[in-house]
Amino acid sequence: MKHFTQTLIVVIGFTVATALVAMAETQPSKNSLGNQLMKGSTPWYQKAAVTVGPATESAAKGGSLLILQAGSFLYLEGDSTLHKYQMNANALRGSAIVKSLSGGLEKALKTSQVESMTLIVPVDNLKSREKGLDENAYKALKPKENPEITFSLDSLSLAKAKEGPTVMTAKGNLTIAGTKAPIILTGDAVFTGNQVRLTGTQKLKMSDFKVVPPSISLVVTSIDCKDEIEIHYDVIFDAKK
Repeated sequence: MKHFTQTLIVVIGFTVATALVAMAETQPSKNSLGNQLMKGSTPWYQKAAVTVGPATESAAKGGSLLILQAGSFLYLEGDSTLHKYQMNANALRGSAIVKSLSGGLEKALKTSQVESMTLIVPVDNLKSREKGLDENAYKALKPKENPEITFSLDSLSLAKAKEGPTVMTAKGNLTIAGTKAPIILTGDAVFTGNQVRLTGTQKLKMSDFKVVPPSISLVVTSIDCKDEIEIHYDVIFDAKK
């Protein structure tokens, strides 16, 4: 009987903890309540960054500067022993420098005229809908020592498929928590004048950047995040006016 009672207490405790976390995940914020009541509203984690700006203020002499535009968004998605989770980037900075835009941006990218491209995600502006997850993520990423996640381009190429969008392949380096690793991003590129919209998803492992997957300790159990994550990005670059 005693063993049965102890087991029952553990089961009840786990059920309550699970319900509380699930409520934290699904409870709408005051700012997003109106949008969530609208049919077909955008998921909170796909919302555009509140603050966007350039990573570089000016181009080299003779070059043209592209800067990140409003409407860009980036979020990471992972899984845990309880449920999937997302963290949205509330702030983004990005710039690209091309040698010339005389033939248009698409031609410049196709002819390897990109001198550099940088996308920066301030770590302390990554937010989920769970305070505990945020706190543990910051402990793992150490924003005081490494305040930014940075992608720096080495080379870029475009390939136009017979059907479908233009495919962009960007080779470069991704730096997370002070650890740099080579990466190849593959996404879709849509051009409008000297503006390009880049969208794609990139799978990563936190351990590749010496980051220990976060965990949340509860009264009777813990929620452990898995090593694999996905970075979803939809970013717009346009020539500086």
